[in-house]
Amino acid sequence: MLKTTLFMVALFLLAGCSTVKSGSTKQGASATATTTSSNGSIQFIDNISVTPSGKPGKQDKSGSSISPVTGSTGSRTAGVISGAGIENYPALQFKFAILENAAIEDLNNPKLLSFMDYWYGAPYHYGGMSRDGIDCSGFAFLLMSSVYGLASLPRTAKEQYETSRHIRRDELQEGDLVFFHTLGRRRAVTHVGVYLRNNKFIHASVSGVMISDLSDGYYDKHYIGAGRVLDMGAAVGVSR
Repeated sequence: MLKTTLFMVALFLLAGCSTVKSGSTKQGASATATTTSSNGSIQFIDNISVTPSGKPGKQDKSGSSISPVTGSTGSRTAGVISGAGIENYPALQFKFAILENAAIEDLNNPKLLSFMDYWYGAPYHYGGMSRDGIDCSGFAFLLMSSVYGLASLPRTAKEQYETSRHIRRDELQEGDLVFFHTLGRRRAVTHVGVYLRNNKFIHASVSGVMISDLSDGYYDKHYIGAGRVLDMGAAVGVSR
């Protein structure tokens, strides 16, 4: 009887160990920003995969090659970017090519990529200027200063709008500022972001630092205009 009892306890413990290991592995995988899948591809942000070789996926309007992936990652769809020489590109270019819906080779500003990667997801805090909390104009100020060396940008969104050279929406280039009104019907500049490409811009929203699309209903409706400030630094050697 004692042997039978010990045998049953041993089976129970073995089963429990297997369950804990399986659950821990799954949890660790979901919490890791960058992992390597069974087929050797790099995975990051919501199971997006980057495959160094293989057949190109469906090409979108930006020229990047993206196709869905299914398998052990579950029901969530993942994007795959593949092509000749793709292993020569840094992981940050893969990450932001997907976020910006852009061709990988177009993301050729390593300072901008590193800056965005550091600040991405930082919480919003009015008046803040640190990774623990930052507001929209503070983020624009730090980006223009750190990435482009432009230290003359004012601190508030309203002043940034007044100081910048206003341009049309179809003239937008990387590093231009985009402005919005967020206080009901009052069309005063209260929010600012930095334009990237393909209608995408990065900004410190109330949800944190993120990349949004100018065509999204809210931003399209509340859009005020765009401004170029990089030419302000021409005298001190700031270039695009």
